[in-house]
Amino acid sequence: MEKLRYFDTHSHYNDRRFDGQREELLDRLFAEDVTCIVGAATTTADAREHIALAERYPNYYAAVGIHPGNIAEQMEKSDLSETIETLRRMLEHPKVVAIGEIGLDYYWEDNPPREVQKEWLHAQLVLAEETGYPVVIHDRDAHGDVFDALTAHPKVRGVLHSCSCSPEMVSQLVKRGWYVSFSGVITYKNAARAPEAVKIVPSDRILIETDCPYLSPVPMRGKTNHSGNLCYTAAKAAELRGEDLEAFVRQTHANACKLFGIEDDYDRHL
Repeated sequence: MEKLRYFDTHSHYNDRRFDGQREELLDRLFAEDVTCIVGAATTTADAREHIALAERYPNYYAAVGIHPGNIAEQMEKSDLSETIETLRRMLEHPKVVAIGEIGLDYYWEDNPPREVQKEWLHAQLVLAEETGYPVVIHDRDAHGDVFDALTAHPKVRGVLHSCSCSPEMVSQLVKRGWYVSFSGVITYKNAARAPEAVKIVPSDRILIETDCPYLSPVPMRGKTNHSGNLCYTAAKAAELRGEDLEAFVRQTHANACKLFGIEDDYDRHL
């Protein structure tokens, strides 16, 4: 079988854990394992770092947005309306392909109050409506409120990243044209709903990601994650779906290119 290459739809290569090895690692990954990478921002400062990486690497792209867990950090620099205008300007950059990651996170007690998170999510979904960009949704222990927020903005489309919601919610979202992305979590023995959700996503709506440096798949769990580990996630997803691995990898590449509006030929990377 020919060597496979992977589109990492969600990463955080600006994370300090990559300091001292970032350039060498990305050079190697693009040369050996990876077709494209999307870096997902958590603040506007974060977004600028991803844009800088996108300007350096032809196949690195950026998503710009405010993560629910980083709202307080963002508010130290600008209020909501100022932040939205900053994001709007960032969307004019040719390497910015989405608004994200945005969403709701009820897991951490020190995160902003739920109503504050909802306000920031709503504002960024409105920005998506106004600009037509896809969104990258973070949903942790907030499935019902995330679903309600997306339902309230029916014109918005995008991807539910590192899916952990029920197969029923996945089914409803894909009927509306949403994409669903799976991370190394599907390789964990204690994974609950994600492995079941993998099985029901239509072939033209499924994506894979690392969320690196987090969520390393088995057998790399406990180590700093990177896009070279997508082979384990892809293999598990293809196994769960009963699909040929090469066909699955090619399909996820095509899906990611369509979602993010990227023109790229998988075969040119081989």
